[in-house]
Amino acid sequence: MATSRNHGAPSSDLDLGLKKLTEISELPEIKKLLAALGPESQLHLVGGAVRDALLNHENKDIDLTTKFHPSKISELLEKANIRWEPTGIEHGTILAVFDNTQIEVTTFRKPGRARIDRGPEIFSESIDQDLAGRDFTINALAFDLNTKHVVDPFGGIADLQHKIIKAVGNADSRFKEDPLRILRMARFGPAANRQIDPATLAAAEGNKESLLSISQERIRDEFIKIICGESAASAVRQLRLIGVLDLILPEIVPSYDFEQNDFHRFDVFEHTLAVLDNCPRDPLLRLTAIFHDLGKPSTLSVGADGRRHFYKHEIESTTMTKTALKRMRCSNNTIKNVSQLVRYHMRPLKCGPTAVRRLIRDLGPLMEPWLQFKLADCLGAKVSSSEILSEIKNFRDLLNQESQRSNFLQLAITGDDIKALGITEGPVVGGILNSLRELVLADPAINNRESLIQLAKDKFISPK
Repeated sequence: MATSRNHGAPSSDLDLGLKKLTEISELPEIKKLLAALGPESQLHLVGGAVRDALLNHENKDIDLTTKFHPSKISELLEKANIRWEPTGIEHGTILAVFDNTQIEVTTFRKPGRARIDRGPEIFSESIDQDLAGRDFTINALAFDLNTKHVVDPFGGIADLQHKIIKAVGNADSRFKEDPLRILRMARFGPAANRQIDPATLAAAEGNKESLLSISQERIRDEFIKIICGESAASAVRQLRLIGVLDLILPEIVPSYDFEQNDFHRFDVFEHTLAVLDNCPRDPLLRLTAIFHDLGKPSTLSVGADGRRHFYKHEIESTTMTKTALKRMRCSNNTIKNVSQLVRYHMRPLKCGPTAVRRLIRDLGPLMEPWLQFKLADCLGAKVSSSEILSEIKNFRDLLNQESQRSNFLQLAITGDDIKALGITEGPVVGGILNSLRELVLADPAINNRESLIQLAKDKFISPK
């Protein structure tokens, strides 16, 4: 039976995890690598696969580490006829390529900057030394593929059991080595329903300004993982408390404690977090939740009756969305889709056929995400679940009915038809076509060439 080398965690609590780790070690690809490198390699399974196996969770990513240098790893893989690629070789990583999977094999590394720097001086021959340079105790776990033992020199198993996120060794040093670990703390901590060790939290707050030295791409990827976590709102709230959220997403700061109106239970920030947790754990919807109401503070107006209004805040929110997502180096497709959902999130569910057709036109394939977001947004306000579910059912019935039509999305005439009537100015032609599109949305039956040309003559073209 596999055993553990840890800080006193009861072995009975580990049986399921150890069984899963043993099953991973019996995978054909792992057995081939172990045979190719031999017992002297000290080949270990590391990273999320060990952590998640001990939690009895699934993790498809398999990472291995060994005392052998990359040159020896590649030499032995070639002798065993295992294909490999030098992906990340400057950091000591070789990618072993099999028919159905790829496995990273990395040389043991020293703690400190050695985990980030390059060159032969970064390597170690000790698994304990390698684990000493990892970020958090729950990630500083390894499974010896030769002895079938769990290696746990920093009490990671106990922290898993007690749901604690704690830095390995000196927390200040860990965050100075790589400030992105501050965001990883939020992802593995509150976003995963774990408490943050006080010394780790204090060190993160003390090093928060160093996040400004991190690339936007790395911040983006980690932030999206955070907001797609099981308890995303708790993690984002924690980032606000230690001042990190202000640094990575300054657009959200005006929403803090910003009062709304009678339609809402929460201020803008807390409403944002409520919607965030109500959304499915999909990056598109979670990003939409973050940005959808950020335009409210700058669009506030107060009526004569003292009621607060945020007219056209969705337009301002869309502008802020595009600015932030561009800064975070998001893909054009992500920027477009999130911005589109933010732009139209105020469209009502209680509407008639014409409004449904406009939504079909404006949202296209984003209609289903829009409906999912409407549910999350309404539940984050004062709308009861029974009321919103009833509205969504009625909307879907109407949507199914109108989706059967195909004669309102494409006009039966073109700009050339308008020009043939004597209109030569491009903007005027475009204006007439847009007006005709609105008429067609109200009455799809008129979308035929004869009717539209007659309407253009009657409504938009003055007789000479």
